[in-house]
Amino acid sequence: MEMVTVMCTTTISTLTLANLLHDPLIQLVRLSDNVSESDHSELLHRVKDSLIARAALPQPALQAAL
Repeated sequence: MEMVTVMCTTTISTLTLANLLHDPLIQLVRLSDNVSESDHSELLHRVKDSLIARAALPQPALQAAL
């Protein structure tokens, strides 16, 4: 069985790396999964770096189907 954690924020502007690191719900899940704070922080930084790298890649042009 796969478990998915969903985090809801009031606005997209509150979704920052710092907020993710300190969100009470995420902290409870992290602790229940025995994930250290440093491992969690490292994971979030790797995700952030991956998203930045992905955004820098050229995007394929969309072609209209006729």
